[in-house]
Amino acid sequence: MIFLFVVFELIIVILGIGYLIFISTLGRNFSLPGNPDADPDDGNMKPTGKRLIAFQKPYIDAFKELPFEECCIKSFDNLKLYAYLIKGNPEEVVIFMHGYRSNKENDFADKYEIYKERNSTMLFLDGRAHGKSEGKYIGFSELDRFDIEKWVDFINEKYDNPRIYLHGVSMGGASVIHCANMHLNNLCGIIDDCGFTSGRDITAVQMKGTFNLPYFPFATLATFFAKNVGGVDFDKSKGEECARESDVPIVYIHGKADVFVPCWMSEKMYEATVKPKRLLLVEGAGHAAAYMMAPAEYKNLVNELLDGKVV
Repeated sequence: MIFLFVVFELIIVILGIGYLIFISTLGRNFSLPGNPDADPDDGNMKPTGKRLIAFQKPYIDAFKELPFEECCIKSFDNLKLYAYLIKGNPEEVVIFMHGYRSNKENDFADKYEIYKERNSTMLFLDGRAHGKSEGKYIGFSELDRFDIEKWVDFINEKYDNPRIYLHGVSMGGASVIHCANMHLNNLCGIIDDCGFTSGRDITAVQMKGTFNLPYFPFATLATFFAKNVGGVDFDKSKGEECARESDVPIVYIHGKADVFVPCWMSEKMYEATVKPKRLLLVEGAGHAAAYMMAPAEYKNLVNELLDGKVV
């Protein structure tokens, strides 16, 4: 009897940990407690986290003052999704997707000048369960790809036969890669900055790096809850397959020192890509720090893609 009670208690604990991992990962208003004063160079953003914060600050201050035009659409599951438009050349439109628990300011304020110089029309998304967009659970790239599809439709309705590009950072990078084989109308190219291959792969990395727990049974249960409660199937989209089946050029950018999303993921997708492709690996750059560490190379690669020179 005691043995059965212990087994029952153990099962409850394991289920609870699995659910906690799920809700802390995908829940909009939930995050694990931590030290708000922790050194960013000691966590997932090392070794360049502290430098990145200082580098971005003046760009973010200026970015917030831009004359954004708020836009709103409905998602496939009837959520209100919001984005912010900067008008420029209507023939060249770039859609930006930010990263996990991030926003347009943190991920694109520093890169805005690249596109301003080109007079691109820019649309910065609030991903589901981020910013003003509705949603109880983060889409983790799997649901976000369908939201991006809706925004591509929005741009095609707004402008006459535009050239559309997608630029994503981190989870946003995974989101745009997972659009690569969806044959979106007028999509001409993708920029994936430190995106992960799949929900399954990044979960395996983070189980060890963030939670210090074995994948089985904890992540197995977390992915079960993600699929059946949050509607996010971590095995649905695989970056290598999406890249292999892409009909547009793809540019991959990644920091070699990234410990949050290891650069082997970009290398793996680059190897799988059949269409025109480029790969920029930046020495010494941690997560999302490639532009800070190699601004000229980053800018040149973006311009080559938008100028149709990645062939």
